[in-house]
Amino acid sequence: MSTTALKICVDALSLPRKARADLAHRLLVSLEDENADPKIEDAWKAEAERRFENLKAGRTTGREARQAVREAPVNSCP
Repeated sequence: MSTTALKICVDALSLPRKARADLAHRLLVSLEDENADPKIEDAWKAEAERRFENLKAGRTTGREARQAVREAPVNSCP
């Protein structure tokens, strides 16, 4: 990661929660590929639907978002 990118990362992590969420959304949208392979998009959609059906049928369990966030890596900037 370049020095500039590292500084941006550190600065971004110091923003309030709402500002970080807005920034994260904008960054993710900027990564979307307009020429994405429709087969891949369809595969992800089918996977999400499969997981939801398994959850509804009791074949798998979910967990609260707070738990998932707690278990996720924190401050992944070097």
